[in-house]
Amino acid sequence: MKGQILSRLLEFRRKLRALKKAVSAEKGKSINKASLRSDADAIATMWVEELRSPLEHKCKLDKQVIEETAENMKHLHVLSRPSNLKASYLSVLDGALRKFDDRFILPIKQTSFAVEKVLDLTRIIPSLASPEESLYLKEAIDCAAAGYHRAAIVMGWCCAIDRMQKKIQAVGLTQFNAASTKIKNQTSGKFKRWNKVFTIATLSELQTIFDTDLIVVLEGMGLLDGNQAQRLETCFEYRNHSAHPGAAPIGDPHVVTFFTDINAIILQNPHFTT
Repeated sequence: MKGQILSRLLEFRRKLRALKKAVSAEKGKSINKASLRSDADAIATMWVEELRSPLEHKCKLDKQVIEETAENMKHLHVLSRPSNLKASYLSVLDGALRKFDDRFILPIKQTSFAVEKVLDLTRIIPSLASPEESLYLKEAIDCAAAGYHRAAIVMGWCCAIDRMQKKIQAVGLTQFNAASTKIKNQTSGKFKRWNKVFTIATLSELQTIFDTDLIVVLEGMGLLDGNQAQRLETCFEYRNHSAHPGAAPIGDPHVVTFFTDINAIILQNPHFTT
């Protein structure tokens, strides 16, 4: 595990340096070259999908280091759109590369940790809210133990979404609707581009709302904080990668990270008891 994480980090650093060199060589004030914007998007995605969770949970790197890099990568995602300033690219890349080895490589080299096993996840089952939920999650984890990692993650996400929907029902659909309106009316900050208002009245209507929209409104309701919401969005990406054929690997470490996150953020979170 340590070797894999270090290898990915070194590749991450190499790509950051290569992008910085290429951006520095551009003559204009804005970056419009498609290849550079694609590279920027790929680097930011690599952080979200491959690095953040193991660095945060397995390696337990300093929280500030994780949050600063996450913010830089979020900005890099935005910059990958057309006609953003060269200076903005360089500022973000400099921030991500600042004392990279001291912040990332050295702490991991000095850390000793064992790889968690999928079978360890059975410990989370007995303390869930209902026997039905425990039975369903046990089936998901049994899939993982049998090597069906993608099936396990799809089932696990269904379990998390079901709990979120039950909490919204318990709080009241009117409060959910009001939170979506409140978010839409914000003109600055994280939600300034949110443009959706929901007026749902039944569970059936609630179940048609896209998962990431549900996460946004739950954050607006104060049931999730920003970090929890972002991590759930990463879990949802794992779900998407598992639900559709693709080359991205889904191994034991991904399954453990996924179930650990949904358990801590949703299933065992007192805010989501019903």
